[in-house]
Amino acid sequence: FAASGALAQQATLTNPYESVDWASYSRYRADLHVHTIQSDGCHHLDQVVRIFREAGFSILSITDHDAVPPNQCVLGEPSPYPNPRPANFPGDTTWPWSAYGAPSPAELGMLGIEGAELTCTYHINSFFNDYGFAPCSAPDKPTANDWLIEVTRRGGIAVLNHPGGSARADGLKWVTDLFGNPANDHLVGMELSGGGASDLHVALWDQLLGDFMPHRPIWGFGTSDMHLLGQTRFAFTVFLLDDLTEENVKEAMRTGQFYAVDGPKNVDLSRQRRQDVPPRTEYDGTYPEVRSVVVNRGAATISIDASGYDEILWITRAPSAEPSTDAEAATPWPAARVVQRGPVLDYAGMTSPYVRAELIRQSDQGPIRVLLNPFALTRP
Repeated sequence: FAASGALAQQATLTNPYESVDWASYSRYRADLHVHTIQSDGCHHLDQVVRIFREAGFSILSITDHDAVPPNQCVLGEPSPYPNPRPANFPGDTTWPWSAYGAPSPAELGMLGIEGAELTCTYHINSFFNDYGFAPCSAPDKPTANDWLIEVTRRGGIAVLNHPGGSARADGLKWVTDLFGNPANDHLVGMELSGGGASDLHVALWDQLLGDFMPHRPIWGFGTSDMHLLGQTRFAFTVFLLDDLTEENVKEAMRTGQFYAVDGPKNVDLSRQRRQDVPPRTEYDGTYPEVRSVVVNRGAATISIDASGYDEILWITRAPSAEPSTDAEAATPWPAARVVQRGPVLDYAGMTSPYVRAELIRQSDQGPIRVLLNPFALTRP
């Protein structure tokens, strides 16, 4: 990816972490994809929010399915909430928490984000608004583009959920059409984790970044998609903020001022876990910590200061790879390529439209990855 001669003009780099004051900003652990018995989750909201707080999460969005009624988990206790039910039930959000028998986020020292998983076509999480649609059998069922128009109209933000499997089965056109639609600028990114298929999702992410960068960023989110506390996926998002407010989180989701964490294990956060081991010990100190990301445009370098990692990889999509025709391949999309290793990237002469970094920590179960959002590279 190094260029020479006339092609060696330095690219202009856009840094999603440009506004972060690494000395003063705090890191806030977040899960933006969590279910309760109000749809197909297995636990009451009160138990879920308290456990996530005990696990060190500061930001939480309950994203129960809009088109799925309560009590769909056979292991769960029946739900008495809400009473009376909203007029548009089940196309409603599990919000406010106090209406469902749980403390308010402020009482727990958390930031709660109103959300729902829009379900009738490809699953999309909608945040900062109360939009939902049911039933899926309705003849006027909206398309995914219709959903996103409505989310935008209500001032919300959307994230595409676990798209790897759907894209593999149905082809890339539907997902490239979603991100390529200029009206869908409030669709800010996609999940990189979920269902044990993280490699598939990350490979799709690189495919999309190669298609849309540098002008259309797609941010990567880590989420657990929790339904059962005893099998909570080790995946979440870390926001970099000067203050924990809804507007700051919303702006960070728009600009990519966060990074995703994904690991190979499930975490037991249930009532059956060992009571002498606090839930947050499953997370604290178990993944790489990013201390700073510094761009030196004069030297054309990006430097990462971090701890708790074994390796740092700098990755971009190969420019001329062809899709795999092997049905047994882990991913049908062209593989991304590691262009450099180590804490410092020299991007002078790079011709790719983006580059991103992964910090990897090896564990007994496999690699734990911190995935930074992509840096755009625009050539003159």
